[in-house]
Amino acid sequence: MSKKTVGQKYEYELQNRLGQGAFAEVYKGKNKVTGEIVAIKVIKRSLLAKYGDDILKQIHQEVSILQSLMLSMRKTLCPFINKIYECLETSNNIYIVLEFCNQGTLLDKIKKTRKLPEDEAIFVFFQLVQALDFLCDNNIAHRDIKPENVFIKDGVYKLGDFGFAGQKSLYNTHLGTYPYMAPEFFNSNQYDGNQVDIWALGLLFHEILFGEIYFIGNSQYEVSQKILSKQYTLGSQHQCCKEIRDLLPRMIEKDKSKRITAKQILELPIFQKYKKDNRYLEIEEKERQFWQQFLKSENSQTEEDIKKAQKEEEERQRKEEVEKQRLALEKLQREENQKRERINQQILKIIDIINDMRNGIMIIIKLCEFLQNNFSEVCRYDIFYILKQGYQQQHILKEKLDRADILTKQDHVDFEGIDLDVWDYFYQDQNVQCLIIDIEHDRNQVRKSYISQFNYLNNWTSSKYNNYLLEFQSIGDLDITGGIPLELYLNQLASTITFLKNEESKQSDNGIKLLLKKAIIWIFVVAYYKELISGNKVNISKFLRSIDSDEPEEMKKCLYSQ
Repeated sequence: MSKKTVGQKYEYELQNRLGQGAFAEVYKGKNKVTGEIVAIKVIKRSLLAKYGDDILKQIHQEVSILQSLMLSMRKTLCPFINKIYECLETSNNIYIVLEFCNQGTLLDKIKKTRKLPEDEAIFVFFQLVQALDFLCDNNIAHRDIKPENVFIKDGVYKLGDFGFAGQKSLYNTHLGTYPYMAPEFFNSNQYDGNQVDIWALGLLFHEILFGEIYFIGNSQYEVSQKILSKQYTLGSQHQCCKEIRDLLPRMIEKDKSKRITAKQILELPIFQKYKKDNRYLEIEEKERQFWQQFLKSENSQTEEDIKKAQKEEEERQRKEEVEKQRLALEKLQREENQKRERINQQILKIIDIINDMRNGIMIIIKLCEFLQNNFSEVCRYDIFYILKQGYQQQHILKEKLDRADILTKQDHVDFEGIDLDVWDYFYQDQNVQCLIIDIEHDRNQVRKSYISQFNYLNNWTSSKYNNYLLEFQSIGDLDITGGIPLELYLNQLASTITFLKNEESKQSDNGIKLLLKKAIIWIFVVAYYKELISGNKVNISKFLRSIDSDEPEEMKKCLYSQ
């Protein structure tokens, strides 16, 4: 929902945000009754919590001061204060409805023009002095007068942002913006709020007249020292009329007791002509019209209406919160479903990869069967060595799965794309438990084949080559899970490949030549069994299919080096 309502009269849309602070956002809104454009400050209570109770007191004080000014404006018109229309508090937010100033701030204008023509600068100053005089009559001090706190609406300059404002005779809290702070902030424990406002307005007037900030430095300390020690003077570069040249030093006067007041400024002859200026008379007339309409609208709204609006707003917020929670739960469920889908897909991928590793081991085991059927006399020891290496790879895979290890690209190249969090779910999957049982069955079958081959070779060696029996038994008695020493294994297979190549060159029978070629390529692949099983040496699935094709060239094409 992009459109929000505040009470019965106001509404705003989320895309019309004007600004954002630490705990508040300001939106451009509308009075639904009159159509007037307003500014709505939305203060989130949840963000206020970390600042403590003081910030909440400060907000309430600002609202209270603005509301008291609104009451005073009913009796004495003052178009030069940024108005507050309504403050509505709910359990979640505080809404402050303010007058919308459609032309930005005085700071925006200074950035564009650097300084204003003298007549325009005096007219702006005249409006702001009236604002200060009005504050003084209501015993209110602003305490943070600067260009960014002067707002412009249809050419009317309005003092706003009363966050530092107070309503008492003397103050001892030192706050404000350094280039506009009066000397008593730094050399006195107490100060008069209206006097420091006059000092700040004098410096602001200097700035819009001459395009410069008078007290400026590289640090706050340097600025404060200049404020205390540097005398305010106007040089030949400061061109202005005599009346203003006399006025500014009386405003920017270090001795606060000698500083001119807002009421005294308004009595100076130079401002008499502005009181009769058509621009000023038009501002006064529009202000009278505003209050006639505002009071009419306000009188039509009873206390019961206000309470009803507040309840409606709270109910709307409650429903909105429920809707937010529902949407959040739906989003969470979608994300959980997407995560589960991703995990399920990757579990299936892992199972496929492990089956590919099993097929790699199957290539080793099937080679032993092939050699047994075709070259058993020549490859007795090769069959035994290869069989033992195949069992070792099955054993390593089974042990890793039993330990619930995370398999990596060192185990198989395709594991590189698997997310780590998937492994937490992988070992809980029923299909995986069945897979591990199947691998255990494979391992037991190979172990039986190994024991059978060992017994055969043990008997054959003792009867034919008894002098080699101890050497064979030392190799055969190695732990079956340990495999054959790699150097011995590779030397044995290399000598066998050399022998088979020689036999191939002598053969004229095409069928035998085909078997020899097939054996040579197959033994070569299995020699590098670790690279084979990890998918680095061959395309395992294609190689398995090509074994049965009786085309050695197809087997060669499965090698990644080809």
